[in-house]
Amino acid sequence: MQRTSTVRAALPLTALMAVAVLTGCGASPTSSAPHPATPAGGGAGTSAKSGPGTVPATVNLAGLRWASGAPLPIAVSEVGIAVLDGKIHVLGGYVAGRAHSTTHLVYDIAAGSWSTGAPLPKALDHIGVAAVGGQLLAVGGYGTAGSPTRQTYSFDPAAGAWTTKAPLPLARAAAVAEVLNGKLHLVGGKGPGGDTGEHDVYDPSTDTWTTAAPMPTARDHAAAAVVAGKLHVVAGRPGGLTVHQVYDPKTDAWSTAAPLPAGRSALAGASLGGRLIVVGGEDAAETQVTSEVDAYDPAANSWTSLAALPAGRQGIEAAVVGNRLYLPGGGPSAGGSEQSSRLLILS
Repeated sequence: MQRTSTVRAALPLTALMAVAVLTGCGASPTSSAPHPATPAGGGAGTSAKSGPGTVPATVNLAGLRWASGAPLPIAVSEVGIAVLDGKIHVLGGYVAGRAHSTTHLVYDIAAGSWSTGAPLPKALDHIGVAAVGGQLLAVGGYGTAGSPTRQTYSFDPAAGAWTTKAPLPLARAAAVAEVLNGKLHLVGGKGPGGDTGEHDVYDPSTDTWTTAAPMPTARDHAAAAVVAGKLHVVAGRPGGLTVHQVYDPKTDAWSTAAPLPAGRSALAGASLGGRLIVVGGEDAAETQVTSEVDAYDPAANSWTSLAALPAGRQGIEAAVVGNRLYLPGGGPSAGGSEQSSRLLILS
């Protein structure tokens, strides 16, 4: 990918409303063992968090605004989310300042209301979640022992039940979970030996895992999305990275793109209007939440600074359906002691 200089031009979002919701985490909440915060995770060319609907080739970012949707039944952070059959599924995470939960909340986009789904078979947080082949996949995450896990679960919405699938080759949590060409790609995260660039690919048709080219920079708590058929991974830990790397499934190779202008981690990522949108998170010291919102244009290989959110959030993931971006829950402060029940919608 050809590199050009990073651009950070202010964009006048004239009607941005004073609301926010983002992702990240610092110190763990009450738990049997301390551990960190969120990653981010479709079909070919779309984010694993994306749902059906026609997305314009470009979106007028200056016309976007934030609004509040129906609040979640409970306050959560450090969740995994994915869109399936017009519903946003919110899984696992922190609840009431405590790590590891079997939470399964379902937001019906058409009705604008929440319900409760079948709980996860195991209490988890920092879990990789994606929708592929008409099913939800929930992979890895931190378990009640505070260590990364290997389990893979599949949820069939018709049966309303979870089943156990082939386990991950390497246990890990806070990894990127995205879908390319009908397969789940789990990249990076925190493994038993620390941060990794491990890149494992799950084929739901055969219930098997294979290995793809590892991400050059080992990291966890990164933002990611699939834009124009390529997987973008940006920022993350340790140390609030700015590194932006891009995976091309056609060549099974990674390239480097323009870095994020300011390092941060535990931020949300999504694909909207042909661009990578990253929102909020924690600063490099993991002591402050940030309200930064940035958009990456792959055609120009440059970043644009959007109007900042009025209040930072961390510990969330983003879902895109049509031309709307959904951000449920999250942590309003660094660490995992606080959770939000607010649903924010960018449209």
